[in-house]
Amino acid sequence: MSSTHHPNGTDLAQLARLVEQQRLVNDFSMMLGETTDLPLLYLTIQKYISGLMNTNAFLVSSYEVQTKEIRAEFVMADGVVHDVSGFPTIPLEEEGFGIQSQVIRTGQPLHIPDFVAAMKQTKTIHGFSEDEGEPEPYPRDVAEKRITTRSAILVPMRVRGNIVGVIQVQSKELAAYSEQDVELLAALANVAAIAIQNAELIRSLVQATERLKATLDGAVTAIAMTTEIRDPYTAGHQRRVADLACAIAERLGWAQEKISGLRISALLHDVGKLAIPAEILSKPARLSDIEYLMVQSHPQVAHDILQTVTFPWPVADIILQHHERLNGSGYPQELLEADILPEAKILAVSDVVEAMSSHRPYRPAFDVDQIRAEITAGSGTLFEAQIVNACLDILERGDWRP
Repeated sequence: MSSTHHPNGTDLAQLARLVEQQRLVNDFSMMLGETTDLPLLYLTIQKYISGLMNTNAFLVSSYEVQTKEIRAEFVMADGVVHDVSGFPTIPLEEEGFGIQSQVIRTGQPLHIPDFVAAMKQTKTIHGFSEDEGEPEPYPRDVAEKRITTRSAILVPMRVRGNIVGVIQVQSKELAAYSEQDVELLAALANVAAIAIQNAELIRSLVQATERLKATLDGAVTAIAMTTEIRDPYTAGHQRRVADLACAIAERLGWAQEKISGLRISALLHDVGKLAIPAEILSKPARLSDIEYLMVQSHPQVAHDILQTVTFPWPVADIILQHHERLNGSGYPQELLEADILPEAKILAVSDVVEAMSSHRPYRPAFDVDQIRAEITAGSGTLFEAQIVNACLDILERGDWRP
């Protein structure tokens, strides 16, 4: 005779249900781990839970313990995602009122087989206006007539033991949910809470990084402009060099993060000229040997200035090497090819091309054919061949203009 009980007394049907619940939680966890995009994450949560139980509406709210406020974060009703940005926050209601407040206060799931009856304990009822997505409070008698929800489950979301929000599913059918649905939704809610918090943290970090990047870009641009104010003949030179250098790096398939470091280096590569007298920088004739030696000091001066700044790239060293040449004929260290940073090799070509393409007090600008001939002649000896080829391709296609 078969038994429906485990030897230790556990009901086999209950055990099978618990195993299945754990399987669903594990699947849910793996699915949520595939994205950190918050809007997509909410949709993924909604889709998974709606596949397991009757769900005409799905809501996620956050709870801020310091302010004791509940805020709508995601609302989908009848397949439509509503814009919750204009939804008012709901204060945590006093004991005995508010279904979300009850869940937050008790920390327990709330199974509501008759939603309209339960809403009589909520002080304010909001609904959707006809122009889609705008919430508005209704008089209770009007609101209760407009409510189409007939049953619901609300469960708390916890992170490290603290309640951070509520997940709510609603149905247009009375008594649509079982106690097993309540138990499963409660288990899924805690997985969802961790995934949502991780996505929010990542979004905050991205926003903070973007703000820092904007601040860095502004500071770099300001320094570059300070350099060029002293030498009107090269105004815009560093920006144009940066544009060409980045275009070459993109042609070579560099990662965007590495290109960002190259761009910063290019925008600052002549900052060392702040130490050179303005009359030498703007001299309308060829420089004397002594004056030329002074100009040659600018990579070292820039390096000495910038080495005190903590960049995520070797900016000071790139700038120090941007006048080095593969055969050791460059300055200030006379480095050979293997010792020169890749960014400095690109910067060397970009700097020369931009300088030749611009007018100077002592000579007119070179035409494109002259520029091509000049850098081609130095390919493999002064400049890296693949960088020269990428630059020639850019010039040929007209993707960069002085």
